[in-house]
Amino acid sequence: MKPISLDCLTLPDATPVELIEYAARTGYGSISLWVQPPALFPPMLATPAMARDIASALAANGIALGNLEVFNINSDHPVSAFEDTLAFGAALGAQSATAINFGPHRSDIAERLAAFHKLCARLGMATYVEPISMGATRTLADGVALIDAAGVDARLVLDCLHLIRTGGSPESIAAIAPATIGYVQLCDGLLAIAEDEIGVEATANRLYPCEGEFPLAEILRAVPADVQLGVEVPSLDRQEQGQPPLQRAKEAMAATRDLLKRVESGL
Repeated sequence: MKPISLDCLTLPDATPVELIEYAARTGYGSISLWVQPPALFPPMLATPAMARDIASALAANGIALGNLEVFNINSDHPVSAFEDTLAFGAALGAQSATAINFGPHRSDIAERLAAFHKLCARLGMATYVEPISMGATRTLADGVALIDAAGVDARLVLDCLHLIRTGGSPESIAAIAPATIGYVQLCDGLLAIAEDEIGVEATANRLYPCEGEFPLAEILRAVPADVQLGVEVPSLDRQEQGQPPLQRAKEAMAATRDLLKRVESGL
């Protein structure tokens, strides 16, 4: 199994350098960085002005930069506008970048994904497509269809929350080629919540693995064994209780390890 990534949304109040340090102190092997403005939470935005400090922190702490977040290819500007930000992340050693399709349905979205993939490939990075419950590409099947239409070798990010909130299940993974999934973002939640709570849940208030009702063990058994795992568990509740970022990172890792033990034991 690849080292677990501390995905940046887990600690929305941490700067990129702090995220790296917390990841190293709590057992993660890599991080994601939010590099494309606007960030959901300003402290976590990584900018070119921070490049030297971020590079030093990665090297000093033995942490890899995995994924770059997040590039909405359903936007008003040309895809080429992402090039400088992608190059910034690639220079730091990023391995991949995630595209989302957030906005109205449009006829050129496959063409735009192909252009995004070309940029990433030129910079030595893999391309991921993340289906999101609030977007035009919502389900795993939607993601596969978009990748096929673009004619590229991109893979999917399976965010457990978006899978469940779009009516998906472990069986949804079996319905596509599981190898299409390259990244799994772990979190937990209740199986049913009010429709108007989904947006806040996704961006600010997820449960840690094994705290809710999602079939996480079954999801992990359905994806390739070598898939990259990221922990994405923003918790406004924990923040408001005064839990510092380091404690949240530590508890998220402990919960993830508990989940992986359950998977290995067949529970």
